[in-house]
Amino acid sequence: MEQQHKRSYCVDAAWTGRADCSHCTIRHLMLFSDLPDSAFDHHLSPIDNFIFPAGSALFTEGQDDGAVFSIRRGLVKLLSLTPDGDQRIVRLLGAGATIGLEILEADTSYRHTAVTLNQVNACRIPASTMNSLRAEYPRLCQHTLKMLQNHLDRADQWIVTLGTGPARKRVARLLLLMLQNSTEPAGGIELLGRGDMAAIIGASVDTASRIVADMKRRHLLEKVSGNLYRCDAAGLQAITDED
Repeated sequence: MEQQHKRSYCVDAAWTGRADCSHCTIRHLMLFSDLPDSAFDHHLSPIDNFIFPAGSALFTEGQDDGAVFSIRRGLVKLLSLTPDGDQRIVRLLGAGATIGLEILEADTSYRHTAVTLNQVNACRIPASTMNSLRAEYPRLCQHTLKMLQNHLDRADQWIVTLGTGPARKRVARLLLLMLQNSTEPAGGIELLGRGDMAAIIGASVDTASRIVADMKRRHLLEKVSGNLYRCDAAGLQAITDED
């Protein structure tokens, strides 16, 4: 994606360009949360901040683009290639997640394809910068290993949360998961396309559409503007708790 050459702090969601991690408003969630401000004095120049439209591929399974991505805003789906050549959604990740960490190991390529589900604001961090910072700050190395373990734990949770039970419960769980990862004010979410939603919960597009329409009628989902919706978290949770 072509970089805009406007210099500013990336606390401005509409700006893309050279990152300034010391001024990041969600730094406490991000990969560099444990590093002192001085860590950015000599290592920041190769790190860039981009806004990716929905449907953008950040990286592709089996390749090595030499960078990891730290998500500041939006949702990214990770796809895995099945033996029959299809792609299966294995995970959703939102603000604070760092993806592509596996390439920091020698002779390792990306294990998944990462595609944006909505507009995503993310920082592209070269592997060389990551390795330099990890060598200088052991705490970052520990944080990276912890993130990798969290990704594995989330993969197991994903199977249980979104792969089992009636479709209505799976949709409710998905919406609650999106709400947990939302950075929208007042707890709003950008509703996914029905095709993506169906693929995530393992149901037909018609089934996903029917359930979402019913949730709108019951005011569990209320439109705020455009594709932004406010969720009734308590109501959705009640659906997941049904016998």
